[in-house]
This record gives sequence, C-alpha cells and structure tokens, in this order.
Amino acid sequence: MKNVQDGVRKRQALLFSAAITLICLTLWVFFLHQNRLSQVSNGMSEMITRMIIVFNDNELIADATGVRFQQLRNANRCGEMSDFRRLDNGSWAINGDKTTLNPALGTLISRAASQDGRCMYAAAEFIRHKINELNPGEFNVHRYIIARDAEWLYWFAPEDSTLFSFSDSSMAKDPAAFFTPPVSFYDRVLQKNVRIKASSATDFYSDKITGGRAYSIVSYIYDLSGEDVSSHIVGYLLYDHSQKELRRELTNAFAGALPPGLMVSLYNLSTRESVCLTESCSWLRPQVTRQISSRYAFRYALPLYLLAIRDPAASVAIVLSPLLFLLIAFFLRKRLNLHDIKTYTDPLTGCFTRKIMEFIRNRQDEYSVVILMDCNKFKAINDTWGHGVGDRALQIIARQMMLNVRSEKDLVIRTGGDEFVILLNQTPLAEAKSIAGRVAERIVDSDFTAGGAKIPLSVSWGVSLFQGDLDETIQLADADMYRMKHELHEGDEARRAASAKKSPAGGDGAKTH
Repeated sequence: MKNVQDGVRKRQALLFSAAITLICLTLWVFFLHQNRLSQVSNGMSEMITRMIIVFNDNELIADATGVRFQQLRNANRCGEMSDFRRLDNGSWAINGDKTTLNPALGTLISRAASQDGRCMYAAAEFIRHKINELNPGEFNVHRYIIARDAEWLYWFAPEDSTLFSFSDSSMAKDPAAFFTPPVSFYDRVLQKNVRIKASSATDFYSDKITGGRAYSIVSYIYDLSGEDVSSHIVGYLLYDHSQKELRRELTNAFAGALPPGLMVSLYNLSTRESVCLTESCSWLRPQVTRQISSRYAFRYALPLYLLAIRDPAASVAIVLSPLLFLLIAFFLRKRLNLHDIKTYTDPLTGCFTRKIMEFIRNRQDEYSVVILMDCNKFKAINDTWGHGVGDRALQIIARQMMLNVRSEKDLVIRTGGDEFVILLNQTPLAEAKSIAGRVAERIVDSDFTAGGAKIPLSVSWGVSLFQGDLDETIQLADADMYRMKHELHEGDEARRAASAKKSPAGGDGAKTH
C-alpha cells in the first residue's frame, strides 16, 4: 500500500533524527568530558604528591647533610685539603676536572680551597653514598648545594658541573636575589604546612643544563654549631625542576598518557610567569588552579572542544554519528509510515478509510480522475447470507480494485459500507473508464460462493475528471454512477417484463360433470 505521507514523514524523521543524534552525541561527549575531568583531577593530585615527595626528600637530605657536616667539622675529619685541584679558570675543585671526571663521586667547585668546602664535600659524599645504598635507583641527579655566600658549590651528579663557571652564574654572583632568608632551624623542622615550607623555592630562570625554563626547590642546611636557636645556615640544597623534567613527571602521573586536549601550566603566583607543561597552553580559560606552595600553583583545563577533536572515544562517536542519524531516520520514517497505514487503513478490506480524505484535500493536484464504485444488491447479500458473507464479498471486491490500480500512485478508499472511491494519479479519462470497466468485469467474474451456492457480485461505477475540488468531483462521479445504476435498473425491469410475457397464463380450470 502506498505511504501517503512519505514525503512529510521523511522530513519529520530527518528532523527528529537530527535532534536525537545531536542530543545523544552531546550527552556522550559531556559524560566523556566529566569522566576525563575526573581522571585529570586524579592525575594532578598524583603530580602534586610526587612534587611534595621530592620536596620532603630534599628537606631530609638537607637536615642529614647539616648534621653530618657538623660532625665532621667538629671531629676535624673533613679530609685532606690537598684533594683540591686548581682549574684553568682560577677556581678550585674536587673531582672537577672535566677530562678526569669520576662519575662515582660528586663534584665541588670553590672560589678558593676552604675548610668549609672540604667538610661539605665529605658530608655530601657520605649522604650521597647512603642515599644510593638505602634507595638504589632513586638518586635525583639535578640536586646540588650552594654555600650561603656562594663561595663553593657541590653537585651530587658530577656531569651537572661541567657547564658551571663563577663568572657567568647569576646565582653565584648574587645568591640573595634567588633565595629567601631562612627561618630558624626549629621553626623550619617543626612546620607541618608544606605550602609554607615550599615557599623558599626560587622564581623561574633559564636552566643551562636543559636549555629551558626551570625553578628550584630550596632547603636550608643549618649551622648547628652554636648553642642558641639560630637561622644561620651553611648553605642551600637545591633540586631543579626543569620544564623537561616536569613534563616527564606529569606524563608519569597520568600513567604514561596525558588525556588528549589537556593543558597544564606551572604558574608563579608572585611574578605571574607560567611554564607550559603540555603541547599547548594558549587558552587556559576557564581553568582549575591547584596550589602547591605559597609561590607556585598548577593551572590546568580540559577544553570541551579539544576533547571532542582529539579524544579517540569522542572522535569515534562523532564519526559514527552520521550512521546513527541515518539509522534513526530510517527507523522513524518506517514507524511513522506504519502508523499512517494503521491509522488510515480499513482492517476489513485493506483499503484506505475516509480519514485519508482530509490529507488528500491538501494534495488533490496529484490526482486527475475519481472513480466511484458501489456494490450492487449488497444489502440483499447481508440479509440473505449474513454479515460474515457480506464482509467476504467486500474483501473480494476491494482486492480486485487494488489489484487493478497502481499501488504506488493510485488510492483505493472505502468511504462507506459498500461504497469505494478510486483516485487515479495523472490518468486520462478514457483510460480511467477502461480501468473502471476492467475492475467491474473482474468482480463479476469472481468465484464467490456461500453454503455451496454461487453468489453473483457486481458494482456500479461512475468516473469524473478532477474539477478543482475533491468533494465536487466525487459528486460528479456519484451522478455518473447513478446513471449507470438507473440504466441497470431499467434493464432489470425490462428483463422482468419480458420474462412475464413469456410465462403461460395461470388460474383454476373449469369443472366438468
């Protein structure tokens, strides 16, 4: 049967499908974004934890080095001053000659051979050895000590010293510009707030080793030789957080894979300078700020548009959305058409019902001819054989109509109990009459029986070209049909009269005696 509103249903299906697909895609990307934000929050917490661990390690190493320094100096066990060697640039060093550098030892470079420098070298070497002994494989290479007056520097990793020179080191020229004044030893040790303790970190600077931006966390090596509580220090213990190293640690904090589209920067709260730790930080609004000290904070965000573009799960959803759109559109179009068929179809005959007429009135230009058909003597069939037989007769008549028209273009409508309308699409009047005649002949030829008796079926029909109004056209076809019925009735009357004349006269005969 023709889908009478297929064009309308197609547009409706496409519209609803687009809305549903957009909603589904939006919800998926939104929930995916929320899931990724949760992962980002966990990853950033892990990153901050890692940095706190490094800072706490630095504090422990500084305290242990300070204690060992005092022990060696008080016991006069710092080592031989002859271990100092003069370098070509005029400075003095222990294991500082680039050509004979021993990687198993640390390096100390001093402006002059000094006892404090020698004691610090011995103390730092002891601590260095203990770290490697107790925590194999966990030695942090970019850690070094600077004397409070920058008279000497010690590197745990000797290769880090190869680029150093007192003449071009800003930190060695003016340490006060880099380091904040220390608080007293006990205030430092007993302070539990890591954010406050970590505020001793330096501002960003250019790192000669990595070539990028970096900053250093700073712990104080206190001079504990006096009896009074003091803030006097021997030197500063530094751990360099270079941009390269921070990027590596950030990746490790996310188990080796950053969420696609994530932007993270390390932000100096004082200078407002930031260092980008991801591929790009061009946006960073809106963002989340996670403070790690009173001086530094992480600023990060996962823009929704970047997630949609770069996240594989979002990309797959976007790629598959046209398929989802087409599937939904196909399903909706089919369901709407099936609903139309159910709504507009007569369950007995399978023809359209009168309900379709309102729809046709808005599209009547598609049809050129109306055929009106009415079953002859249908009431007699119902009265004689019952409504069940009458229903079967209607089914046979309707089937012959539908079989003899174009199912995708023409419409067969049951407008009343035994009355049908056929609408023909773009059909000449002569051909329409031929179709009506053929349908009528097929109905007459139908083999219809009930109770072993053959029951004749026939229809009267009328045809009219469309007159611009459906109801008017149906009235014209109805008038044409009734002319046929009148002719048929006159023919029946004539046949009955002729039959009566041929019959012998009846009556009672005369009695004879």
